[in-house]
Amino acid sequence: MSDITVSKQTESLLHEVGKLNEHAQQHDVDIIEVSKTVSFFAIAYERLRNVIEFKDEYIIRRNAINRIIRRRLAFNPSLTNEALSIAKEIVWAGYLPTNKLPESKVDKLEGIIRWYIALRDEMIKGEPSDKRNYYTDFIHDLLVCQIEELFAEHDFVFEKLFVFYMYQVLNPTVTIEGLSEEDKNLYFYIATEQILLKSDEPYLRFHLMRLLFEDLLKAPPSDFSHHVGKLRNAFRLIDTKIKYPINRKVRKYLLNQRPPYLILKEFFSQPTHQVRELIADEAKFKSTIESICREKYDSAKKKLNRAGVRSIIYIFLTKMIFVFLAEYPLLLRLNERIDPLILGINALFPPLFMVLLVTTVDVPDDENTERIFSRLRSFMYGVGTERVNFKVQVKLHQSIFRRMLFWIFYLVTFGATFLLIDNALDILHFTWLSKIVFFFFLTAVAFFGYRVRQIAKEYVVNHKETILSPIVDFFMVPLITVGKWLSNEISKINILIFIFDFLIEAPFKILFDVIEEWIGFLRNRKEEIV
Repeated sequence: MSDITVSKQTESLLHEVGKLNEHAQQHDVDIIEVSKTVSFFAIAYERLRNVIEFKDEYIIRRNAINRIIRRRLAFNPSLTNEALSIAKEIVWAGYLPTNKLPESKVDKLEGIIRWYIALRDEMIKGEPSDKRNYYTDFIHDLLVCQIEELFAEHDFVFEKLFVFYMYQVLNPTVTIEGLSEEDKNLYFYIATEQILLKSDEPYLRFHLMRLLFEDLLKAPPSDFSHHVGKLRNAFRLIDTKIKYPINRKVRKYLLNQRPPYLILKEFFSQPTHQVRELIADEAKFKSTIESICREKYDSAKKKLNRAGVRSIIYIFLTKMIFVFLAEYPLLLRLNERIDPLILGINALFPPLFMVLLVTTVDVPDDENTERIFSRLRSFMYGVGTERVNFKVQVKLHQSIFRRMLFWIFYLVTFGATFLLIDNALDILHFTWLSKIVFFFFLTAVAFFGYRVRQIAKEYVVNHKETILSPIVDFFMVPLITVGKWLSNEISKINILIFIFDFLIEAPFKILFDVIEEWIGFLRNRKEEIV
């Protein structure tokens, strides 16, 4: 046995996780049970819907809740008497571990909805349209995140415990020149959430409201008129803090803490008494961490393949629809030559390119596992921690000539990449329209492929570039940049999403509701007979 002792932060984490696990074992007495039959079809629909709109896995549940709320707001702007229906939709879609819905959750959901709707109505009074939209969107983000927290309370608290633990461990070792201690603490906390938890704007808005203005979130609706000014200032302050740029070196530093953070969460998923026994013996602790790393590397590879398949299906469906609804009819209308080979290349190259991007990713090695354990050892036992110093991100005072030179070279990389591809397409006798289609999907796949490949790097500490990386970057960065821009713009007008959300999902959910009530009626009749 080792005589090494855990740090105060680790002891506190053990205590809090133990309390959380005890609370998770308590069960509600009053339960609303939803139909497994309805849930089966709802889950199948949800999986298809998630293929149509490519989203990272960690926001799929929130995205589903967001979709439900927006659809119901379109038909019922005050969401009157919608709590039970919203709760059932969440359970139907498989976002609760069982098909049983605690009545207490429905009552809490009703209270949450009424609070945020009252807040929205108060804050947009007399405001111009741009501010009305801003406040409405901000409040909508808070509402969706709080609903998700209500139905995934254990997950939210568990994540919060570990992010705060990492913040407590790392923050004292970090100095950021040019910021006051108060600003540095908030800046580093936001960066920690963004990097470790991958929190985007809606999550950060919700978490920072909780962290900085919890008293305003507890105000009764009757007092909203007295707090409107404070709330508006709070919204603007939070968005200002979120948009403050993260120093590149701080980002890299935190990215190297993410793999240990992910392994640590998995380690603590065991019973608390077992965790205590393992960390009391460093050899056993190390052996367990190595085993978890091997499992996670394998899991990351499967997750990568799954995300790759989802993105391939998404791209393929979008591409097929585009070919038959736009490219082929346009070629006919413009009297352009229709070449089956070119149509085939345009249809098959994007998914094949994605397959190439997904299958050429390496799995982390044993040296990476050793680096993870070394960092976890310093976290858990408070030994071997190193102080790091950063500076506030400032623009370098480069000469005008140097900046122009860099921009010219950057533009040359764009021109060279697209020119080379354009020449290759000329050899294959692509028409101008077919070229536009090819470039559109090539850049989209490059961007999606880049995002998917990041999954394999989740567990990599100190990622090292290969000798060919600069050459690959020379050609890929322009494609990824254009792909990201196109993805952001096209997502705003995705016709498939509109079709699914309003022409398919809305009537489907009404049908599910009717079937649910019919099954409940039959169940009650059966009980009466018995």
